[in-house]
Amino acid sequence: MALDMKTGKLADIASLDHVNILTPDVNQCRNFYVDVLGFEEGFRPDFGFPGLWLYLEGAPVLHFIQTDESLPENSGTIDHIAFRAHNFEKFTARLTLNGIKYEDREIPGMDLHQLFCFDPHGIKVEFNFEGQDRPWKTLEKEHKAFSKRTKKKKGKKS
Repeated sequence: MALDMKTGKLADIASLDHVNILTPDVNQCRNFYVDVLGFEEGFRPDFGFPGLWLYLEGAPVLHFIQTDESLPENSGTIDHIAFRAHNFEKFTARLTLNGIKYEDREIPGMDLHQLFCFDPHGIKVEFNFEGQDRPWKTLEKEHKAFSKRTKKKKGKKS
């Protein structure tokens, strides 16, 4: 269990376990998430109906259930699914190579850069890049700003 920083108590919810998505085309999901994004396809119990479980670092995070085209009214709406990610340049190169359009943005005041794209069903998928995993252009800009500040401080000490 995770510690709730506001109350100092253990939180009941520690992290995202998985997201379940109904789909008329499991193979299209497999192509996008496994072939393009690099998730791992893994064990899925035999529930008696077709589906797919996708894993990150050994944990199942995305579950897909094959269904007909008319989705049930109670299926809800997913605004987006968010994941931590690494190596921004390599990640965006893979998206570009596969013709996946994306938007990215720097988050002001945070050591965070976000990227958004859409899966075959129009579900927004967010990827968060922290620290050294952010875009090189951002890291380079921060390094130059740091170097300028350091030179100014050294110049004042003389």
